[in-house]
Amino acid sequence: MRLKAVLLIFLIVAFLDSCTTFKPLIGKHRQLVGVFNANYSGKTFEGFFSIADQDMRLDVVNSLGFSAYGVYVKKGDVYLIDYSTGRRYENLTFGGMNLNGYKKILVSLVDNFYTLCKTKHKNIFILRCMHLKDYYLPVDFILFDRNKRMRIHIKKLKFKENKQ
Repeated sequence: MRLKAVLLIFLIVAFLDSCTTFKPLIGKHRQLVGVFNANYSGKTFEGFFSIADQDMRLDVVNSLGFSAYGVYVKKGDVYLIDYSTGRRYENLTFGGMNLNGYKKILVSLVDNFYTLCKTKHKNIFILRCMHLKDYYLPVDFILFDRNKRMRIHIKKLKFKENKQ
């Protein structure tokens, strides 16, 4: 009797499984990770760099190598997270640096990252590009905000592309 009940449950599950067609759409998911160092008004900071589709994250590390701050760009929204308190700030001021003027430039950087080496942008000056997979990616560039500039150099890039 128990064997018949188990067999009946198995057949019902197999039948329902064959009827359902919930499959994800085929698309591409690109992810690029690496290490960066930046120079802003004579101050240098380094950390980890990650960009995936329309999101970017810059984790700034302290002298001990732990992530202290995270600058996030998510679908046009730019904010800072202080990892010691876990608080989110809209004001991009940390370590004596004020990066508020770079919000629009960072959004533009994320939106056009995979095509920056082929096109020009008025606030982003590309110094060097690197060929990785099918893309030319900027690895050394300068962000301009009025009379200030920030140079970012990305190293140890790893690229991952999945079909979803």
